Amino acid sequence: MDNLDYFNRIMTRKSNLSRREFLKFSSLALGGLALSSMDLNRAMARFGVNQDDEPERVAFPANVQLGRMCVGEPGTRVDILSEPYVDAPAVGSAWYDDVFEWNQEVIATQLDSIRVNQRWVETPEGYIYADYMQKVRHVPQEPLLELPITSSGERGMWVEIVTPYTGLDFTKAPSQHWVRTAVHPRIYYSQIFWAFDMRQDLDSGLPQYCLKQLYGAYDDSYWVDASVCRQIKPEEVEPIHPDAEDKSIVVDLNYQTLACYEGEEEVYFAKVTTGGYDYAEEKWLTPVGKHTIWRKMISTHMSAGPAVGNYDISGIAWTTLFDNQGAAIHSTYWHNYYGTARSHGCVNAQPEDAKWVWRWTEPAVSYYPGELTIQGLNQSTKVDVVVA
Repeated sequence: MDNLDYFNRIMTRKSNLSRREFLKFSSLALGGLALSSMDLNRAMARFGVNQDDEPERVAFPANVQLGRMCVGEPGTRVDILSEPYVDAPAVGSAWYDDVFEWNQEVIATQLDSIRVNQRWVETPEGYIYADYMQKVRHVPQEPLLELPITSSGERGMWVEIVTPYTGLDFTKAPSQHWVRTAVHPRIYYSQIFWAFDMRQDLDSGLPQYCLKQLYGAYDDSYWVDASVCRQIKPEEVEPIHPDAEDKSIVVDLNYQTLACYEGEEEVYFAKVTTGGYDYAEEKWLTPVGKHTIWRKMISTHMSAGPAVGNYDISGIAWTTLFDNQGAAIHSTYWHNYYGTARSHGCVNAQPEDAKWVWRWTEPAVSYYPGELTIQGLNQSTKVDVVVA
């Protein structure tokens, strides 16, 4: 089937859908996420299958606190323990990308002298070390009937993924390493992408958005269920305290914290994860000293070769670059180690913290194109990385 025939089929299907039918199709999407057969067996036992959806789809419970196993790679397993301490008896197994109901976070009942964080997550099946669990939700969205028009006159919008994870339907053979090497290419809760097209999926009839990355990536694009993409509206990127003077950030490598100041007043504080100490080079991986923010992006792609960690990561939200070697404050979805030094040099923050810092720092960045490279001296907020 050629592209023209495919386009005609889509348009015919769209033209035959009334608004009522469109919303009916939309409601069927709420909760359906494509899984591998191994994921499905575990998910069926944990949450059950939505019988209104396709057989290989599972419904995550909506609008409740969940946790996703995010540390390691597909096939990685950790023990679920009977009590919240490292030597407690194992009562089950948690695998990479498994999703659990997150009852509460508790402190270890016996001190683990090797670990900094003593936090554990209580699930219905037992306790899992909190550093391994990304805090997530499944928040179904009503798909738009059409994409909004940007300031440039084109249609598109920034979207945040609001489900633990979802599969992708590629428009062409992908170029990016993170896709080509993945067992199950997925995107995850709190990632941000640019949506530039929409359609009804010919197989399921469900609304989909076509997503891509605007910065730092090859020109790959992929269709994703619209119901798991939350529209980020322009007011969400408006600056915080735009009239405040003498803004500065202090990142403390010893305590793994970030503090925002307006003059002498601390106005925001968060736990973060920075780069650790490189004993071979006798220096911190996060560059110590005074820096100036030089670029900000709502979302970007980051990658590096073996010399600095060999990583390739998509959809990194709320990125604030402050060092010319690439160090940035940004959102993180691949760990929950906040309070421990483990990054390749960036300042990893929880999504809500990275977003606040991005909006608060100077200068402000417009919704579209959602990126600004700062020119000239004394035009942006200072970042001081210290070892207390």
